[in-house]
Amino acid sequence: MNNVNVLLIPKEIVCKEKELDDKLIVVIDVLRASSTIVTALARGCNGFIPIFSPDEARDKAKEFTKGEVLLGGERKGRKIEGFILGNSPWEYKKEIIKNKIIIFTTTNGVKTLEMAKNASDIAICSFLNLKAVCDYCLNFNGDVLVICAGKEGKFSLEDAVCAGMLIDSLRKKLPEFYRETDANLTVQMLYTQYADNILRMLRKSQHGQYLESIGLEKDLEFCSSVDIFDIVPIFKDGMIISR
Repeated sequence: MNNVNVLLIPKEIVCKEKELDDKLIVVIDVLRASSTIVTALARGCNGFIPIFSPDEARDKAKEFTKGEVLLGGERKGRKIEGFILGNSPWEYKKEIIKNKIIIFTTTNGVKTLEMAKNASDIAICSFLNLKAVCDYCLNFNGDVLVICAGKEGKFSLEDAVCAGMLIDSLRKKLPEFYRETDANLTVQMLYTQYADNILRMLRKSQHGQYLESIGLEKDLEFCSSVDIFDIVPIFKDGMIISR
């Protein structure tokens, strides 16, 4: 790894689009696309195909044989009508998803992946697999760009804190390659404030409060777990698979 930097909102990718070719992009969408993707891959699904809209997802499913794929995703936090799965990690049980491909559409994470698709390498990070992603970054021969998916294009606390945890881990492992930037410093300060209680931070976040209001408080508890999976989802050629 060489330099590492954070983008606090996806829109910043546009300014750096020509610089993505030789970078490792780390996409963070804690609540909940990143957490769900990591969980499902750890439980044996074959991969994810991220798709912009529910209608496009339904059309994509027609390209596969019956039983090969499952439709998963959300709009406004809720499972899409007619889909088998939503965007809750709890739904992605081994007996349902093992050896299946998930055609997946979400509000924030999928859009961010699409914006970053020209990068040489794209990894997906959450609290659940943070150490694995940290190690993957350390072994990358080039610059790392950490992108917070946010909420509908705006800043989100949970993604920034997760980015801060990743940046702090990388800084400690390779201090000679670390450059302090305003964004890096900001996310590290946020992480330091909430490091002792990630769940408390998720409950204070705007999106966390919304998920609790629609009965998904269990998702916050699960997504606040740190380093329970040792996998790194990689997005390449339209498919997310486990490294």
